[in-house]
Amino acid sequence: MFLWRKVVSIFEKVEPFPPDPIFGLANRFKKDKKPHKVDLTVGVFRDENLMTHTLRSVQEGEKILQKIEKDKLYLPMGGDEAFVKESQKLVFGEDFCRNARGTLFGAQTLGGTGGLRLGGEFLSREVTKKVYISDPTWPNHRGVFGACEMEIETYPYYNSEKHTLDFEGMVDTLSRAPEKSVVVLHACCHNPTGCDPTDYQWKALSTLFFKKKLIPFFDFAYQGFGRGIEEDAWAVRYFANAGHEMFVAASNSKNFGLYGERIGCLTILAKNEQLSKNLSSVIKRLARVNYSNPPLHGSGIITTILQDVGLIEMWKGEVEQMRQRIAAAKNELVDALNKQFGRDKFGFLKRRYGLFSMLGLNETQVERMIDEYGVYLTQSGRINLTGLNEKNLPYVIEAIIKTGS
Repeated sequence: MFLWRKVVSIFEKVEPFPPDPIFGLANRFKKDKKPHKVDLTVGVFRDENLMTHTLRSVQEGEKILQKIEKDKLYLPMGGDEAFVKESQKLVFGEDFCRNARGTLFGAQTLGGTGGLRLGGEFLSREVTKKVYISDPTWPNHRGVFGACEMEIETYPYYNSEKHTLDFEGMVDTLSRAPEKSVVVLHACCHNPTGCDPTDYQWKALSTLFFKKKLIPFFDFAYQGFGRGIEEDAWAVRYFANAGHEMFVAASNSKNFGLYGERIGCLTILAKNEQLSKNLSSVIKRLARVNYSNPPLHGSGIITTILQDVGLIEMWKGEVEQMRQRIAAAKNELVDALNKQFGRDKFGFLKRRYGLFSMLGLNETQVERMIDEYGVYLTQSGRINLTGLNEKNLPYVIEAIIKTGS
């Protein structure tokens, strides 16, 4: 048996981090012994049976890929160029990509999170350390940009009393932001509120960003889950066509169901081709010293699907089915709540997009939902709508009623 010498450990002063606000709840849920527990936390799509299946288009794409894939060699530092081009067409539209003339640089990343981190490191090193994130936002935004050694500020986003976008507060704060500040924007399906700006408000933000010389950084994690694949790209495409230099971190975890493949794309739109070439070398260097090369399999699946007419249509149909499942779960929840509390109290949920909505519960009510009923939601009162189905909805409604909502 190995005998440790009686000396102080080099790890003596290591302090543990608190559990991740999302995955920590998932672990707590697993250990919960309540028979009727309900998980409304982690952001994965679930069907009516609360299962997450591999998409048929992905299965068919993998069959094709298996026949044509010749090896398992490293991808370049910037990833699979064919995948990057297909990803950019999905985000910006084919016409814009065709006319961009070298001003669009893209790099394959480890999911949307990897795109945010890579873009954040580049900005912190080369452009600015000031970044604004919405209040509230996805909790990991603070962690990611903090790890990039950026100075994090927040802008008002949601009025929890009125259940509306706090557009006035948002504009007021951003109007006072220093020039070249980065502003993180949820392209659609805002996480955690599900409350998105209108097209008119996006246009007003574009004008403000030009006037105040702010840098848009779109987090685009849910394309197809809001209004539709093309519709959800509206804000990104409007900013791009308006002439902004901008960043977009796109994720394929949700809309292709490729959570474990960690596949995404960071795109940077620059003023001209030379600037794009210059920044591309820095981004690739940052990727090299971070993870060296992105993974091969997920990019191959998506490229195969997006380059096959039949598989594209199959995939679009599956995304539409997922969007309809989200909408149906939301409508059933609202109808059930309306019967108990009246139309005014939860009618705002009808105007939400994507997997998530906030129920307007306070922290005490959330903790009671978890402790007493085993209904798990985040501290902000955010729920994943596809964690609901016909069987557990009555129990969730009962928990909401009894916790005093």
